[in-house]
Amino acid sequence: MLNSEDLSRFSLFSSLSSQDIAPLLPYLIERRYRRGQILFVEGEIGSSVYFVLTGQVKLSRSTQTGEKQIIDWCGPYECFAEVLLLESGSYAATAEVIKDSTLLILNNEIMPRLLEANPALSVALIRTLSRRLRLAQEFIRILTNRSTTGILAALLLRLARPAATAGKPIFVDASMTHKDLASMIGTSRECVNRAINGWKRSGILKLVDGRLEILKPHELADWP
Repeated sequence: MLNSEDLSRFSLFSSLSSQDIAPLLPYLIERRYRRGQILFVEGEIGSSVYFVLTGQVKLSRSTQTGEKQIIDWCGPYECFAEVLLLESGSYAATAEVIKDSTLLILNNEIMPRLLEANPALSVALIRTLSRRLRLAQEFIRILTNRSTTGILAALLLRLARPAATAGKPIFVDASMTHKDLASMIGTSRECVNRAINGWKRSGILKLVDGRLEILKPHELADWP
């Protein structure tokens, strides 16, 4: 059964106490989805925010030429479509389930009342959305000031998951292919192949148990 501790693992709620989180619990609907299912499509009007408990979801949108561009991957304890948390609107991307997943769904109609009754929740929401805006602005700056390889380095760090235990490296899920990474930054799969293979030879990255471990994140962060 879902509890406050589960919700506190999401960045949106990590700064909240169990008492602050508790009012949300009755309004979160848990659903299971199979690989390949579409949750919503770009431009569709919606009112729900999604939280990933298990599995993985890919977010993509169409370019002006009709091609699909991946814009993000969401794994356990990440949320997406949070732009609709306070009011309904159109989804900015298409969400596709990549691995069998268990998701929590929160409809925004309850949020005004919850936020009025829980000021701490309002503050946490503002902080989280502000942090995400700063990260997005920083990534835009990187896109305009770094080489393609430098942009890939920044992308790997943005996608990295925290280590399961202390002292272990952060990592990127290896189910994300080189083609997927190339799509996210508008380059070729060959370019991604060369960069990642070079970083492996240099000891910056290492493929271990189906995931790409980042052994020297500071070197990726400084890549020009």
